[in-house]
Amino acid sequence: MKKWVLPIGLVCMFALSVAAHAGYPMKVKDARGKAVTIKAKPVRIVSLTPSNTEILFALGLDQRIVGVTKYCNYPARAMKKAKIGDMAISVEAVVALKPDLVVAHALVNDSVISALEKLGLTVFAVDPKTISQLTCDIRTLGKITARTKTAESVVKKMQRKIAAVKSSRAKKKQKNVLVVIQADPLWAAGPHTFIDEMIGLAHAKNVARDARPGFVTFSRELAVSRNPDVIVVGSKGDERFFLTSPAWKTTPAAKNKRVYVINNDFLVRPGPRLADGLNALAKALDR
Repeated sequence: MKKWVLPIGLVCMFALSVAAHAGYPMKVKDARGKAVTIKAKPVRIVSLTPSNTEILFALGLDQRIVGVTKYCNYPARAMKKAKIGDMAISVEAVVALKPDLVVAHALVNDSVISALEKLGLTVFAVDPKTISQLTCDIRTLGKITARTKTAESVVKKMQRKIAAVKSSRAKKKQKNVLVVIQADPLWAAGPHTFIDEMIGLAHAKNVARDARPGFVTFSRELAVSRNPDVIVVGSKGDERFFLTSPAWKTTPAAKNKRVYVINNDFLVRPGPRLADGLNALAKALDR
């Protein structure tokens, strides 16, 4: 018997349509496949990751956000919120803020989610793997926080930026791009990352396309042999490294001084600014 699987966009639309007619309380499945019950409009929200914090602020929930991590640095207003930890979340600090909604990352916060739920807190977890899944998560968070229209506006704005890049880059020469996480030893953005997806959207070719999935070590010799036309780094120090290192001097990127700094948060944080990261990548390709 053939098993039918709905595309992620249709799954998102179905989940939201059910929630839209339910009101509060509502049940919405999160990234764990768990049906989370949202009893009433959340008015005290804690975010356990910088990416979720960015989404919540984009949804206009500033006054309802009561706790974030020490790494939540965007927007600047986020840094004034109470801190509940860093990579290690303090369960006690979260509980002390008496949240009626905790927004977590299913993988990053896995160890703390169960502890929070055992204490009776409502936890909604996300884990987007693609931009499409990210926009679905934004819409879902908009629904459960009564910010449906704002969420749709955020998504549409992202989609317009993405469409503009795809259109402008579609007929241009495909270039080889290396996006560096660490210069020496070399760590690069491999397949199954937002960066790899963005490189494809910008009609370019990922030098580390056949690496292990994720952000991984990659052979310097192989990277050099693939003649990157553009190298994207996260710091001025790494920019200097690639422009001056003898090992990279033969690459078109180094020869033509086409090594560019793009803030890593625009490329790796699954939030609305990924569309800005794509735009920055496209501009680097066009220089």
